[in-house]
Amino acid sequence: MTKWDTILSLPVQNPRTLEISSHDLVWSKVEGWNHKIDRVARIPFARVGDFVRGESNNKECPASFYVSATRPKRGGRQSPSKPFKQKVDGTLEYIL
Repeated sequence: MTKWDTILSLPVQNPRTLEISSHDLVWSKVEGWNHKIDRVARIPFARVGDFVRGESNNKECPASFYVSATRPKRGGRQSPSKPFKQKVDGTLEYIL
């Protein structure tokens, strides 16, 4: 199973609190780049702002964020009758 397959198989977490912090989530270990282990949690896209606010407001250890979005390359030619819809996969990385 590839890294993305592992990440996409994780359950989506949606805590009922207004702001989400890292303490509200269950983090899973996934093999990352260069065989390093990453801690990953999945939340709904609509709650990303709640997570950023919750972590930024942590007085003991505020976090800064780096947001990145990737777009798959358009491979080959497609027929003009089929419209092309790009899919965006987003990741949110934060550094304590």
